[in-house]
Amino acid sequence: MPSRKAEPFRWDNLVRLTHWGVAAACVANLWFNEAGETWHERLGYLAIILISVRLGWGLSFARGHARLSALIPRRGEFDQQARALQTRAPAAPGHHGSGKLAVWALWLIILATAGTGWFQNTEMGFELGADDWHEWCTWALQAMIALHLCAIVLTSWRQRSNLVARMLPHGTLRKSE
Repeated sequence: MPSRKAEPFRWDNLVRLTHWGVAAACVANLWFNEAGETWHERLGYLAIILISVRLGWGLSFARGHARLSALIPRRGEFDQQARALQTRAPAAPGHHGSGKLAVWALWLIILATAGTGWFQNTEMGFELGADDWHEWCTWALQAMIALHLCAIVLTSWRQRSNLVARMLPHGTLRKSE
């Protein structure tokens, strides 16, 4: 069976900037910075700011698939996603049903991780054991990152699409994609 190609699709510049900024902040804080260091705290605040900017963008000026309303899973999208993966249909623009849920889950876990990191440094947070909450959030975040990466690889392979390229600068896609 000949390969069917998807329509070229790119996320807008602000979506890509906030995505890679949050990804860099998370990777740096999870695997390279020590808890309590100045950079660890600053990157946590940066993640909060970037997600807030992305949410504001999605509510205001974003178009199409970048709007927050486009990230609300609709009935039938999960069946449609399963059929597309089974038949190896080209990837559609935007996110499919489970991808939309994953976006919200990642944002919430990142905000919870950053929030509990801040809260553990308060007197009340210290008394309530927020350091344990923060650690649980980091484990949940690492699990979601692993799931996100596996889903990208699986979906890219099954649907014969380079989903990573949708998040890269414009000059990186070949004309055939």
